[in-house]
Amino acid sequence: MLCKDIRRFIKIGVLALVFISFGHRTFAQLGAKSQEARGTYHSDADELLTVEKVTVLPFTDNLQGIYSRPLETHLIGLVDGMHRWNYIAASTSGPILSPEELEDSPAKAQQISQGMGVDAFFACRVTKGPNGITIHLSLFLTKDGKLLSQAILKDYKQFNLPDLKEQMQRLLTELTARLPYSGRVMSREGNRVTVNLGNRDGIQVNQMLSVIQIIQAQRHPKFNFLVRTDKEIFGKIKILKVDDTLSFGTVISEKEKGAIQKNSKIGPIDFVTYSGNESLLTAPNSEDGLQQRDDGKIAFGKDAHEWQPTASPTFGQVGGRVGLSRVSENMELGGGGGSLTGNDNLAPSISLEGEIWITPEWTFHGSLKQGIVKVGNSRSGSTPSDLNQLLSEYEANVGYRFRLGPNIWSPYVEPFFGYFTDRLYSDSSTPQSFTTMEYSGFRIGVRGATPIDNNSLYSVGGSFSMALKTNLYETPISSASDSTNNVVNLGIFAFKKMGERLKLQGQIDFDMFSTSFSGIGGRGATSATSASIRYTTLSAGMYYMF
Repeated sequence: MLCKDIRRFIKIGVLALVFISFGHRTFAQLGAKSQEARGTYHSDADELLTVEKVTVLPFTDNLQGIYSRPLETHLIGLVDGMHRWNYIAASTSGPILSPEELEDSPAKAQQISQGMGVDAFFACRVTKGPNGITIHLSLFLTKDGKLLSQAILKDYKQFNLPDLKEQMQRLLTELTARLPYSGRVMSREGNRVTVNLGNRDGIQVNQMLSVIQIIQAQRHPKFNFLVRTDKEIFGKIKILKVDDTLSFGTVISEKEKGAIQKNSKIGPIDFVTYSGNESLLTAPNSEDGLQQRDDGKIAFGKDAHEWQPTASPTFGQVGGRVGLSRVSENMELGGGGGSLTGNDNLAPSISLEGEIWITPEWTFHGSLKQGIVKVGNSRSGSTPSDLNQLLSEYEANVGYRFRLGPNIWSPYVEPFFGYFTDRLYSDSSTPQSFTTMEYSGFRIGVRGATPIDNNSLYSVGGSFSMALKTNLYETPISSASDSTNNVVNLGIFAFKKMGERLKLQGQIDFDMFSTSFSGIGGRGATSATSASIRYTTLSAGMYYMF
């Protein structure tokens, strides 16, 4: 009897151990699976762009706080009243930095935001100028210190605070509309979810919302602002009840059980779905009816096709121009040789240019110009009577660009330094008239451009440079044994934005070369005392940015 009880006790113990082991393994597997589902739909980019808490840094202006203080208070009130984020008052010390300074240094943005306990912060600069009020409103992430979204009001003609407060509210709306998601899931219990979007956002009962994951965020390599995001839809929510700032719904579908969690992001708000048996496809003249809709011009048509926005240029530009030059040449000969003059008022030319944006500030430029010139031989008794000449210009330089705005169409100023070669080949003549002259050396200068309208559709700019030390080489003979040379270049240009990557540019250039000779050269007794060449070129062409 005792042995039987012992065997029964051992059997029950073994079964209990097996059950406990199986149950432990099952619960662990379920927990791992649940954790895996949560991790699958929360990428690093998605976590980076999650914004729950925000603050507002002190504003800056150029009028000792006349505009910055009241507009800062107004923005704080707007942000505090929003249901999209939780507002936390800023606690900062040290210098107040402008949005442009923070854009240039993400490290400073991270340093300022330390200890605030927020995911993002607003920075703003107000400037009063001769053309009106300009407001730069930017939203920065605290995790990486980089710009997330921005809205700019430029040269606003009204100077009173009530109007500017209305514009501040418009800028805030514009800034939030540029964010890569519309809202967030606040909580989930079973299949019931709460969303931080409501009547104010246009949400309606029975509306379907897409739940997305941000897979990748692409930033501009020079300016760090958000260019585009890659998204994946992994769930659908149907709205059952709508309040002013919240909505309550149920999960209709998701790629994996439990994938939709707190902070899952809501994509662009879908169209509202209505019940009914009406069919657009069976309605008479349905295609014509669709074209009469407000959005018909962009959404419908016989040749409708998918449209995507063009990404902003990030690496550089190439382009070319064709033009006409007015060429004027002069050389003074000693020993009774007189003056040599030559002119061509319609000399054709072509210019090719390329630009690489190495870093957000450093740029590399290269250019090539070719032109054909024909002048009369003004030396008495010299043949031939007309001289054909060929102009060749080559230049390579490196510049440091100070950008005064967030994109490539913004104003900029760029000092540069480089090497150049300008060669005017000339036919030989007997006795020798003009020689082939080649100037080369190092050049220093500055260039810049600025938009002249609010949409940056039209811009104007200019450049100025001069040679630091120039060498002159002549052939087939030298005009003198020694020379002192000066080279100056001035350019004025204007361009029109034809698209995100294309612009049409017109330009006028003034190139001036002057030389003072000394000593005896290949001309003997009639060695030259001075020479000058002047080009005035009017050109136009296209530039492609990539």
